Amino acid sequence: MVTILLCFFFLYHYIESTHTYAKLFLTREKTYPYALRPHVFIDQKVIAYTNQERLAYIPEDPRYPAVWARAWIKGHPLSMKKYTRTHAAGMGLVVSQHSKYIWLSKENIPDGELHKQAEFAVLPAEGTQKIDEYVCILNWESDRPIEEVTFTMDLGSITMAIPGIGRQNNPYYVQWLYGTFFRLEPPGYQRVGSTVNWRWSNIPRIDQKIRIQWYAWYR
Repeated sequence: MVTILLCFFFLYHYIESTHTYAKLFLTREKTYPYALRPHVFIDQKVIAYTNQERLAYIPEDPRYPAVWARAWIKGHPLSMKKYTRTHAAGMGLVVSQHSKYIWLSKENIPDGELHKQAEFAVLPAEGTQKIDEYVCILNWESDRPIEEVTFTMDLGSITMAIPGIGRQNNPYYVQWLYGTFFRLEPPGYQRVGSTVNWRWSNIPRIDQKIRIQWYAWYR
């Protein structure tokens, strides 16, 4: 009874877990010269509990904006709109130090599993000609330690698209053989087959960049 009464007097926001799945893939343009273009699709689930107003949000790296973003909770779709970091901070939100823009829902959301999806731009890494990269920002803060934060990057689609992958006569065989085809940050990840996984446990907050770089053989 005392715990229930305290909830009425103290605001709390507790994130139980967050799980992010990202897929790197290629599409072919419909007009000549029919070039291949890389894309990253993000699917994210967040389980949180709160007795205060909260919004669904998706932070952006300044150089790698979202092409589109959407969210829903308990089957109810949420309207998402892009705001500046300054605007979001003025609303009392804790905003990633790495973001310049952030997508926010127009309505407050209840407790439960929040589901978010977005597609992000892919660009050449700065100062390079044949290296493309994607940067994702993981940003949450909780009144109690977050039990689990995971990020899974699926490289299967783009790996299978490499012409003649694994063959010694392939021009990219050396990069593939010595594991330099992909560059992954931060360290501490585990790689199983074509997926790469990062995991954090019992942390009060996270504001982390995930950076994926790869050899852009398609251009």
